[in-house]
Amino acid sequence: MELRNIKSFIKVAEFENFSKAAEVLGYAQSTITLQIQQLEQELGVNLFDRIGKRVLLSEKGRAFLSYANDMVQLEAEAIETVSENTTPTGTLRIGTIESIASSFLPLLLEEYLKKCPQVHLDIIIGVTLELYDQLEKGNLDIIFLADRPAYHPTLKTVFSRPVAVPFIASAEHPLANQKNVPPERLTEETILLTEKNNNYRQIFDELAIQHGASFHHTQEISSFAIILHFLQKKMGISFLPKYATLPILQEKNLALFTVAGFDIKMDLLIFYHRQKWVTPAMKYFTETAEEFFSPSAESET
Repeated sequence: MELRNIKSFIKVAEFENFSKAAEVLGYAQSTITLQIQQLEQELGVNLFDRIGKRVLLSEKGRAFLSYANDMVQLEAEAIETVSENTTPTGTLRIGTIESIASSFLPLLLEEYLKKCPQVHLDIIIGVTLELYDQLEKGNLDIIFLADRPAYHPTLKTVFSRPVAVPFIASAEHPLANQKNVPPERLTEETILLTEKNNNYRQIFDELAIQHGASFHHTQEISSFAIILHFLQKKMGISFLPKYATLPILQEKNLALFTVAGFDIKMDLLIFYHRQKWVTPAMKYFTETAEEFFSPSAESET
């Protein structure tokens, strides 16, 4: 059983498309097709169901995927174990959310690549539930999120830092820098909300129910950049992780305020899969995050 065929199988399963898998792996599509056919002949089963232009894992394919990931992981572990090269190599697949990707992550990755210049980064931006799912399936090595701490039976938390999620408005807004604003005062404002499956949006909705607060003037916006733009244009108020708004706060274009009873608490979290071998590239990333969030930087977030 050829490892290159197994790696191609994993990519086809990830993209549900032969052409995309071939493009990523640098093969001709005919090569990918042949590799999958060889693998199916060796196993004596169909690994995919072909539905139009999509190829979906069959029941046997889903069962084989976990073994395929284990074999590729074992190969990487063996190479790292016997190699005399102590510099991390290979690909590091990181899943994260937009607010992290558009704020401090580029600076953190810059520091990481200074230490690990031979590592190839594959950065995937998505919503939290999708990223958890991709980590469970072995399609990601690490996920970096802002979420409420919770126990996950198959995932291991390797980094955790508290992060503030304050209310925010234009520096010229009447609520700017106010303390303990009554929740009913917000009914007079347009609230710029993130999508409903966003973690801190869920906490906000829970607190609103607890306080019997109903907000009628809202805009639901999935783009973090658009929310920041609207805030600066005095087109509403919002609540966002402080780490994502620091540059604008420092320019004094935006200001924070607090709302009585609405204390939104979250953590920055890095997860691995418990059964995954921790590669040097993964270990160095966690160490870089630890260094990046020094006590002084942590107080800012």
